[in-house]
Amino acid sequence: MSCYVMQENVVQPNLTVIEAMTFAADLKLDKRKFRFEKCVITDEILNTLRLSASRNTTSEKLSGGEKKMLMIALELVKNPPIIILDEPN
Repeated sequence: MSCYVMQENVVQPNLTVIEAMTFAADLKLDKRKFRFEKCVITDEILNTLRLSASRNTTSEKLSGGEKKMLMIALELVKNPPIIILDEPN
């Protein structure tokens, strides 16, 4: 299944990066996956997108580029084969 990342930054302002990632993992990953497995997946994505340093920052305090990377990270949780980005720059 593919995923779509909108042009507008639509992230929950009161959640930290790791809270948003955990929420996405709980929604998108198999319910039989252990919490540890979900943490490994989210940590790998945050490291890859260079968001690890911002893991405890609320999304309202992220820069525009960091918000865009978070939106992409939230979609990568499901490991889609195709990602459609609307105005990625």
